[in-house]
Amino acid sequence: MQWPADLRDPSYDPLVLGAIADGHFEHAFVPLTIDVGGHRGVFGVSQDALKIDGVRIDASAELLQHIADLLGAFLLTPKLFDQMWAQRAVTLLPQTEAINSTAAGMVEHSAAIDAQLAKLGGVPPGGIVQTVGKTWVITNALLAHPGKACNVGWHIEKPIGGVPFDPAPTLPGAHMIQSPGFAHGISHLDYSQVCLMAKRECIIDGQPTDFATVAQSPELAPLVSHEGVLKVLRQPGVPELVNPPVAAIEPASGKTVVFAAVGASIGAAVAGPAGGVIGGMVGWAADAIRRKLVS
Repeated sequence: MQWPADLRDPSYDPLVLGAIADGHFEHAFVPLTIDVGGHRGVFGVSQDALKIDGVRIDASAELLQHIADLLGAFLLTPKLFDQMWAQRAVTLLPQTEAINSTAAGMVEHSAAIDAQLAKLGGVPPGGIVQTVGKTWVITNALLAHPGKACNVGWHIEKPIGGVPFDPAPTLPGAHMIQSPGFAHGISHLDYSQVCLMAKRECIIDGQPTDFATVAQSPELAPLVSHEGVLKVLRQPGVPELVNPPVAAIEPASGKTVVFAAVGASIGAAVAGPAGGVIGGMVGWAADAIRRKLVS
């Protein structure tokens, strides 16, 4: 994927959403089990941050909400995020860098995570990898911060010199660098904000259930929320995505001419001038497919 150098460029969100709509991404939901008040919930959560072309992409709260719309998912709650840390299979150190919103920073951050994973032997099947960055969450506290989003993350086991060591919001004894914060609007994006989500479909006491049903039930909400019934089910200010943007493809170039010329040569050799015309058209079409795939 050819990302804009600055991810705040207006072309970035459509590129991401177009790729995801086309199925050109890597992401898996794995089970997270929570027991509260005699009820057991099994929730699908991100095993690792969503990737495109092997890179954990950065996202604003607005973009993450639209990605969740496409995947039939919800943003995490602080409780679910804490439980992902509590039930992790792989423990990583936060990969911090100078604040930036560049494609180079995104790629570098993702590569640093991959390097850690490689040293630890990779990801066990069904295991949760943490911590891979910060993410945007849904919380009732958003109602008191109009126009803002809530980011949280980078759980850590021990203090790191010069960085915050905040208590985790719902996990006694656990800590993180970024406790739930409301400093940013819905369009803020930087290298540390990755895509982590919860699947819409969940299992409650052995029965298939919808995440929204659980979150809005006084009896079941404690499975996913430390605030009781969840009044905020999506990032405020972000309308539901119905028709995702189409990813812009790489424009025709010299490579296109080469594809067409090769096709024309083969066609002419097989069926004369008429075959050459058809072969050239096939070559052009083949390059159009290539440009779509590499965009």
